[in-house]
Amino acid sequence: MKINAHRLDDSLTVAVIGRLDTSTAPMLGRDMELEGVRHLVLDLDACHYVSSAGLRELLRARKRLAAVDGTMLLTNLSRDIQDILDITGFSKLIPSQPRVRTISLEGLEFLSAGVCGECYRLDPETIVKLYKEGIGADIAEKEKQFAKAAFVLGIPTAISFDVVACGTRTGVVYEMLEATLFSANIRNDLQHIDSHAQLLAQVARTVHETPADPAIFPDIKANFRHYIDQMDFFLSASEIALLHRLLETIPDADTCVHFDLHTSNIMIRDGEPVIIDMGDLSRGHYLFDIGLLCTIYGYPETGICEMATKIPNADGLRLLEHFLAHYFRDKPEDEYRFFQDNKYFLASLRLIYTSTFLPSLKAESARIIKDILLPKMIR
Repeated sequence: MKINAHRLDDSLTVAVIGRLDTSTAPMLGRDMELEGVRHLVLDLDACHYVSSAGLRELLRARKRLAAVDGTMLLTNLSRDIQDILDITGFSKLIPSQPRVRTISLEGLEFLSAGVCGECYRLDPETIVKLYKEGIGADIAEKEKQFAKAAFVLGIPTAISFDVVACGTRTGVVYEMLEATLFSANIRNDLQHIDSHAQLLAQVARTVHETPADPAIFPDIKANFRHYIDQMDFFLSASEIALLHRLLETIPDADTCVHFDLHTSNIMIRDGEPVIIDMGDLSRGHYLFDIGLLCTIYGYPETGICEMATKIPNADGLRLLEHFLAHYFRDKPEDEYRFFQDNKYFLASLRLIYTSTFLPSLKAESARIIKDILLPKMIR
C-alpha cells in the first residue's frame, strides 16, 4: 500500500493506493499525521479492499477529528468498498461519496437540451441527464436522492441510480425503458395540443397533491428570499423590495413542487408519463410550477420554448393556454385570479433562480426580467 498526502492549512487529503488490511492499516495510522487537522478527506479511488483492521484505523481517525469538532469524508469508493461500509454500519458513521463512473458522448443519441444541461440515451434501458459546465457533482447527487424519495412517495419518476462524469461535467443516469420525450410527441402531433395539455395538467396535479417531507425537501419560498437578494447586480433596491413583497403573497404549502416541470423533463413510456430531472424538487405551493410553465411557454418573444423543448414558440403558447384551462378547471375562482394577477412575477422566478447558479445565462435572464417581465409587474 502507498499513501499520498496533501496538507493545506487545517485540511488534509490522503490518497490510499492498494489494500487497506491487517498488514497495511498500521502504516496508515502511522503516516497519516492528524496533528492540527480539522478536515480529513480519504480518497479511496485506488484502494481495492478494506478489512476490519482498516475500518478500525478509520474509526480511530474519526474519533480524533470528532474531539476537535472536525470532519471526515471518504471519497471515490468502489461498489465493493461501499458495500463493506454499508454492511458494517460505517456508512452511518462516516460520510462517503461513491466513485463516479466516466462516460463518453460519442455515439449516444441526443434527446433534448434545457437550461441546465442535455439528455442522451446511453442504451435502450437508460438515459443520462448531463449538467452543463460549472454545476458540481453535489447537485447531481442531490438529484439522485430526490428522485428516489419522489419514487417512494408515488410520483411517477424514473429510478435514478448512478452519478457519472463526462470530462469536467457531471450527470445522473435514469432507468428509462423504451421511452420517448414528451416534447417530441407534441412536436409530431401538434393538432392534438389540447390532449397533450390535459396530460401535462394531470402530471402536475399528481406532483402537487403529494405531501413533501420537510426532512428531505427544502422550502422553496424560503430559498427564494435569498435568491431575490442576489438580484442587486441589475435591480434597484425598490425593485428588489417589490419582488420580496410579491413573494410573500404566495401561500405556504407542504406539498411537492418540481420547479422544472415542462415537457422536456417528462418521458412517455407505454403511454404513461415519467418525470425526470428531480434536482429542484422542493416543498411549496403549486404556483411555483405554474410560473415555471409560463417562463417556458408563455412568452414567445424570448424563444425559451423552442430552446428548451424544440416546440415552436407559438405552439408552446397554445399548449400553455390549454394547460391552464385544464389545471384550474376545478380550482376556486380566486386561485385562478391570483395566478392571473401575479403571472409575470411567477414567470420571473425561474429566471431569478437560473441567474444565481448559471453564470453563462445570468445576463440573458436579467435582460428578460428587466425588459419584459418587471415592467408588466409594475403595471
